[in-house]
Amino acid sequence: MTENTISRLWFMRIMFVALSFIVMFFHLLPLQTTPGTFAAPDIILALGICWALRRPDFVPAVLIALVMLFADIMLSRPPGLFAAIALIAIQMLKSRAARLRDMPFSVEWFTASVSIIGVILTYRLILVVLLVEALALKTALIQISLTILCYPVVIGVSWLFFGLRKPTLGEVNALGQRL
Repeated sequence: MTENTISRLWFMRIMFVALSFIVMFFHLLPLQTTPGTFAAPDIILALGICWALRRPDFVPAVLIALVMLFADIMLSRPPGLFAAIALIAIQMLKSRAARLRDMPFSVEWFTASVSIIGVILTYRLILVVLLVEALALKTALIQISLTILCYPVVIGVSWLFFGLRKPTLGEVNALGQRL
């Protein structure tokens, strides 16, 4: 299957949704009955950022918004708040994806890290301003750190199992547009 066919495009979009649902499923499993201070990494956010930086055409804004909104509802977050913040950050990253194409991985990882920090801290700040119960700062910092650390793993899994890679110079998508 080549990288620039319409079937590949839709296959990857379906895989993004499926992977997000799998992450939500495992996040909702009752593995521990007592509350803890350990926050799980936001793998759905890392997945969205990874796919947006690597192949922006695979994750359109509507798809990201729907997946993030569904995650908000399933994970008992205020519906739409995290989704909106993540969508803005991911769309900003998609606009920079072409410039990051030729950069080393460390620059991509730094860019993704800044976005992850911005999304989670903005979400927490808005919750605090609106007097909604939010994660403790320590827990939010742990979640940020773990999400940043799992970003290379998300890239590796996406590359290994789905062949997700950065487009080469001059490559076109299924619609004939330059990537």
